Amino acid sequence: MQKANKVIEESIGLEKAQRYSDAMQLIQEARRLAPGDRLLAIRLAQLFEAIKQPQNALSIYQQLAEAQPESQEATLLVGMGRCLVATSHFAQAAKFLGQVSEKVQHPDVFVGLAACHRHKGEHQQALDLLEQVLKAQPGHPWAVHEKAQVQLATKQVEEAIGTLEGNALREDQYGDSLDLWMNTLRELKRERYMQEKLQAAAEQWPHKVEFVFGLGVQAHRAGEVSVARRNFQRADELNPDNHKILNEWGVMERIAGNIELSQQLLARSLELNPEQPGTLRTYGQEHKYVYGDPVFTRLNFTAAKLADVEPIEQVHLHYALAKANEDVNELDTAFRHYEIGGGKKRKLERYDEKASSRLFQIMPQVVNAETFKLAPQQGCASEVPVFILGMPRSGTSLMEQILSSHPDVYGAGELKFLPAVVDNIQYGHNRINLNEPEPAFAYDDNASWEARGQRYVEHLQHLADKPCQRIVDKMPGNFTMIGLIHAILPNAKIIHSRRHPVETCLSNYRIHFAEGQLWSYNLRESGRYYKRYWNLMKFWRDAFPQAMLEVRYEDNVADVEGQAKKIIDYLGLEWNDNCLNFYNTDRPVKTASATQVRKPIYTTSTNRWRKYEKYLGPLLEELGDIVPEYEAEIAHLYEK
Repeated sequence: MQKANKVIEESIGLEKAQRYSDAMQLIQEARRLAPGDRLLAIRLAQLFEAIKQPQNALSIYQQLAEAQPESQEATLLVGMGRCLVATSHFAQAAKFLGQVSEKVQHPDVFVGLAACHRHKGEHQQALDLLEQVLKAQPGHPWAVHEKAQVQLATKQVEEAIGTLEGNALREDQYGDSLDLWMNTLRELKRERYMQEKLQAAAEQWPHKVEFVFGLGVQAHRAGEVSVARRNFQRADELNPDNHKILNEWGVMERIAGNIELSQQLLARSLELNPEQPGTLRTYGQEHKYVYGDPVFTRLNFTAAKLADVEPIEQVHLHYALAKANEDVNELDTAFRHYEIGGGKKRKLERYDEKASSRLFQIMPQVVNAETFKLAPQQGCASEVPVFILGMPRSGTSLMEQILSSHPDVYGAGELKFLPAVVDNIQYGHNRINLNEPEPAFAYDDNASWEARGQRYVEHLQHLADKPCQRIVDKMPGNFTMIGLIHAILPNAKIIHSRRHPVETCLSNYRIHFAEGQLWSYNLRESGRYYKRYWNLMKFWRDAFPQAMLEVRYEDNVADVEGQAKKIIDYLGLEWNDNCLNFYNTDRPVKTASATQVRKPIYTTSTNRWRKYEKYLGPLLEELGDIVPEYEAEIAHLYEK
């Protein structure tokens, strides 16, 4: 008994130091020597609770209870009640905790009962129990968390956010509250606010991996690659061999284009937890599947349990299976998985095509050459910003990498800040409301074009890790706001990346996006979206003829040097030979290899989509005359 107590005490110290795997190993080794020791078993269950595996903990508690039905150990009874709630066995938990409350006066018993009341919609009964606990033990973490849950359930969202912050943004933070706080703010689209709070917490408690990792995730969502990478690296140092950290970091590096590092990180994550549908899908994007290879075997093994996983994990598996079957030339099976996966994705995230098209309709009406002349103001004169925009999967990453290889250029990635800067902008007689949840300026401030441009430039300069003459924002979707960019930043350089319509739409259709691009999961809607983009770009071209440089992806690949010199000249910079060695540049984006970008374009590679033509009927119908019109533009690249 004395030895067990010493081991348990040591494991508690390891847990406080967040060395969960070491604590688990210590207890498991002790249990091998003393398999019947109940204290060691209870301690193992507590550790499973700590690492968010309540089902494993519940199994241990139940085995102990069955072994000694007469046992009245408070630790066992309370732990079992917590796990019944955590695993959503609310009816069983209510009955069990009701019985336990007659024997054990423990705050977790009453918080558990409050959670059961909340689940049944009995919010006042839940609050009465919680207030009873909080009166006796102010700041009880689970009680505070449950109170926030009730506030959310009763639409007291702002109060809930404050309650959660009190529980989460402190050194001894309550992990569930931190997760719920972040999810709530994401649903409200208040992500900049969240990032600022996480930044402050990570600076105050740099040893807390939860804040550091959370900041990395949020910076990644904001497109701030350098900030995200810094925090993922720090999180990995604080908590080595955590499959979640490695996965998020790997996904970020892939989106940024640093493929080799991404694959290494994802492989490490899969070694620690082989059955991660999302990780398998992302890793498989760069893996060439062949029948019988270990990765294919692992994918099929995981897919055999498809019906048992969460809906979003099913989506990941369908896209992973589609890529694998495409690699082994089972195209019918591949496109069936693309169709099913896309359909499931759209059930999870509703796509409102009418709302999506509204901006395309409004911009030509209110942002045009005539209304531009009506505005008695000027924008910010800075020449720092460079916008690379166009359709997703149109070659923006390749272009950014070429530019970022220049010593005077910094590639900031896909930033989400521009809509907040231009929200509620006065343009002619109209005020343009983009309904941004976190505008950079309050409506009543009526910020000028110059102030908006300056705010945007300051944000860019904050992200750059070196002084630069030009900083690139390569958010493709900024193509909807070219007229607004021209207003607030008249000296900014705008580069429109164009690519074959079918190649672009097909590439998007075969990708699962972490967020947005909901039009891409249906071929017909994808074609209609591309047509709206095509027509809007025609409008911008006519309305502001000197506002942008247009570059075709096919020209970029066929003549890297010629196109790179053209773009560098457009930016007003002196030529640097590093731009031709971009695939070795020490920054994240490596979209194409040296051999790929130096190959001329042949008819077969330009028309790769024809391999899939029989599956693309709805897309081709929607695109109509756009396809031959674009192919006429690149006819000079075809092999003679």
